[in-house]
Amino acid sequence: MKKYKIFGSKYQLSKKLGYAEVPAIPGMFHAEILDNSDGRWKRCAFLSRHTYDECVKDADKYINTSYK
Repeated sequence: MKKYKIFGSKYQLSKKLGYAEVPAIPGMFHAEILDNSDGRWKRCAFLSRHTYDECVKDADKYINTSYK
């Protein structure tokens, strides 16, 4: 079984700036594709896209096609 998690891109600032996280500009969205075929959830793919909708569409396509 595979599933995915979508999140927006961020930058982590330096130690001098307290390791704060700030949104990336221009924004990107990432899909982490997870697989548990051996009983543990492990990352099997990582996609980056410019829009949220495009990221969801490609993640669904990855899971529901011959990539299984």
